[in-house]
Amino acid sequence: MNESEVNILTDKELKPLPKLTQARLEKGMTQEQLAKKAKITRSVLSNIERGYSLPSLPVAYRIAKALDKPIEYLFFNRNVQKVNKSA
Repeated sequence: MNESEVNILTDKELKPLPKLTQARLEKGMTQEQLAKKAKITRSVLSNIERGYSLPSLPVAYRIAKALDKPIEYLFFNRNVQKVNKSA
């Protein structure tokens, strides 16, 4: 990938993150418990799970660490298209 190509998600492409919710439930954690462990509010976690917002990299890392899952598994979508910024 060259410098002019980046992976971009627009607001229209934000979708719920079922893997995140599933991983949390598999750990037997409530949103409140995971949020506390990841040092974010329950409201922020809820918005991330429902696809209303994307976490910053540090927040994604803390959530993934709390769930013992790779960031890629929880947050990255294989179907994100490459967009050429110069176009």
